Amino acid sequence: MAIRDDLLTQITTNLSSYSAFKVSNELPFNSSDTPLYQKNMKTVYVDEQFQDVTEYAPTFSQDVMQTETTVSAYLTTDAKNQPSDIDSVVNAILDARTGIANVFQTSSQVESEIADDYITYNFEFNFTNL
Repeated sequence: MAIRDDLLTQITTNLSSYSAFKVSNELPFNSSDTPLYQKNMKTVYVDEQFQDVTEYAPTFSQDVMQTETTVSAYLTTDAKNQPSDIDSVVNAILDARTGIANVFQTSSQVESEIADDYITYNFEFNFTNL
């Protein structure tokens, strides 16, 4: 199973107690030049996963390769009327990285951007595997 699928499942599980928020299986495409996560506020969209394979350590018999997988996710809310539990929701999304099995190292971070009346949270998840 792909890391994106596992991450979607974990985010859905982590947000199950927050009834005002949803998780979409769709990719965050644009519809009429507007990203879906801005059209459907309070819905988390997880982008495609991107992999970078590099040599971790050369050996005599074969090289040990390192795979770095990056997955982005997006959530938009109304900037003027933020949900009272938004901090808990953001932390629950960030914690979804801990539910991904068979990875050597994980990290997650979030940046927020305010444009017009929207605040968009841009999540980045990084997974390293040998």
